[in-house]
Amino acid sequence: MRMPLGALLANCYLIPGGDNKVIAVDPASAAEVSEFLEENGTELGAIIITHGHFDHFAGAAALKERTGAPVYAPEADAEMLSDADKCWAWFMRGVEFAPVIPDKTFEDGEEFSACGVTFKVMAAPGHTAGSCLLFCEKYGAALTGDVIFRDSIGRTDGYSGSDRQMAESLAKIALLDGNVLLLCGHGETTDLETEKRHNPYLR
Repeated sequence: MRMPLGALLANCYLIPGGDNKVIAVDPASAAEVSEFLEENGTELGAIIITHGHFDHFAGAAALKERTGAPVYAPEADAEMLSDADKCWAWFMRGVEFAPVIPDKTFEDGEEFSACGVTFKVMAAPGHTAGSCLLFCEKYGAALTGDVIFRDSIGRTDGYSGSDRQMAESLAKIALLDGNVLLLCGHGETTDLETEKRHNPYLR
């Protein structure tokens, strides 16, 4: 389930796991996620942060405090989760900055499991140093954070952003075989084949 949350409408994805638990990916707000859990009689089993910008984790600290769910985040962006300037907290006007210390971090090439769902990490720096694609074979999808959007890509002018690294990451993505659903950090869902054909940054 996709829930655009917060001032910048960052997509929070609620992914079913085992034992009646769900995974919240990039929770920009705790209220809507908590409401979903209550209405559906489910528990929050894990929180995944795709990269270190506050519009993608503004609700993570509150959710962790309420539920005890562990937080997973990219190692290279871990420092951003506790630094209001580095994570662009000022973009979320009216939302008090709440730092997050991840319980577990991940890096390129690793696999990790949350609530019985396995994710494989492909580093894709450029938007931030820790930006990545998280491939989930169970659902035939990849969480892209702000690496790639429908017909577009994420900006590179923030802390640890890099035009050169973004170009290298996009070239790597363009060479991937097969098709996979792309769950983007903002905007609509798309898929890899569509982006290879129509996204000017991948052609």
